Formats: sequence, structure tokens, C-alpha cells
Amino acid sequence: MRAETKSETRFTVRNYETDINRELKPSFMLGYFQEAATAHSDKMGMGYDVLHRDGRFWVLSKICVQILRRPTFGEALRAVTWPHAPNRATYERSFILEDAEGNNCVRALSRWCILDRGGHIVPTSLVAHAEMEFTEGRALENCDWKIAEAQSSPLPAFSVRIANSECDLNGHVSNIKYADYVFNCFSVAELQKQRLGEFALHYVRQAYDGDCLDFYREDKEDGYMLVTGRRGEETVVAARVRLGEGAR
Repeated sequence: MRAETKSETRFTVRNYETDINRELKPSFMLGYFQEAATAHSDKMGMGYDVLHRDGRFWVLSKICVQILRRPTFGEALRAVTWPHAPNRATYERSFILEDAEGNNCVRALSRWCILDRGGHIVPTSLVAHAEMEFTEGRALENCDWKIAEAQSSPLPAFSVRIANSECDLNGHVSNIKYADYVFNCFSVAELQKQRLGEFALHYVRQAYDGDCLDFYREDKEDGYMLVTGRRGEETVVAARVRLGEGAR
């Protein structure tokens, strides 16, 4: 079995995928990437059904996203994705979201791993995949994978009690939901005044139905904002956000 190096998936931006500015939400950017990765993983012989038979499943560990232009309601988009040669435990995957003219709108680099039923990482050497050529060219170079935690303030910027609609087919909170939680730490006025330039997420622990998560925000002098989601004293997710200077 042989798989192509790159895979393409087409989308049209729906109204429910957009925000107050009629622009594609960060969470749906991640949703598009997840759909594209799922389709390519199936072609590689590493899809959900194959892994599920062995009691395994994919989890997104980290992702860095650079936004050149926010796609808007009604736009036709093409998500291009390709994996990189895995190391002992991690699979890296690039994404580019293009508009109808072939212009890059969003670029991202992600890190994934495969877990077993006990929550342990499965070494990449124990997971079979189709023959394919890996490329070293990444959608983003020099990603800063280290995300500092926000210093706790007396009160969280946003809180949520996890319910069933937040969970995915693996039984824990879907990775795309965390983007909504993170950006709920920003006001409408902030997001209308400035454009979103980039964001990064580090998924530290899984959260489940009934968990209560508090999100704390800290604005740094270098123009970045840190958001940390905690379950009690335990960090679940860490995020870094940069809003562009000037009016949107």
C-alpha cells in the first residue's frame, strides 16, 4: 500500500463557523485541519477505525497557527496537509489553508501522538503505515513549542463546566473546543479592534464530562497574551496569542 505525500480537502466557510466579524473562528480553523488530517490518515492506513481495533487513538499534543488573512463567510477554501518523518513518539504534520486564488490564508504546524487505552504513548515503531515519501519542508519553521503559563490572578477570565457536547468520539474534550475557551478570555471590543496574528496551543492533559476548568489570562510586554486553563491546581491547556497592531 502506498499513500500520497500531500492530501487536499475542500471547505466552504459556513455562517456558524464565523465570529462577530464574519471571519472564520480559530476553533474551526482547527476543525478544518483535523478533518484534513483524518482524511489523510485514512489514506495512510492509520485512520480511526484501524487504530480503534487495536485500542489506540490519535491525540493532538501541540499546534502553532499563523494567520495571514482570516477567511470570511462564504469563501471556498482548500486545506493542504502533509506529515513529516516521525521520531520515536511524535508525528509532526503541516497545514496550509488556501483561498480560491491559491493564496495562503493560514499556516500551521502540529504535533500528534498515538495513545493506547491506558493513556500511554505508543512508540511510532509499533504503528504500521503505508509506504510514502516524507518531506522536510514545513508550513511553519522555528515554532516556539514552549508556552509559559499565565500567572494566576484572583479570578479567572473564563470558566466552564464540561458537558457532553464538549466531548469528542474518544470521550474527552475535543481539541477544537479549547480554542473557543481561550478566545472567550478576550472581549468583543478587543477582537473587533485588532486582527488575530497567531496563536499556539499546548494540550497538557485531557478533560472529561463534569470537569470544571478555569482560564487565566496574562498580557505580556512583548505583545503576546498567555492563557492557561486549569482543573483546580492542574494545568490542562496552555495557549499563546498575538493580536496584530492597528485596526482590523
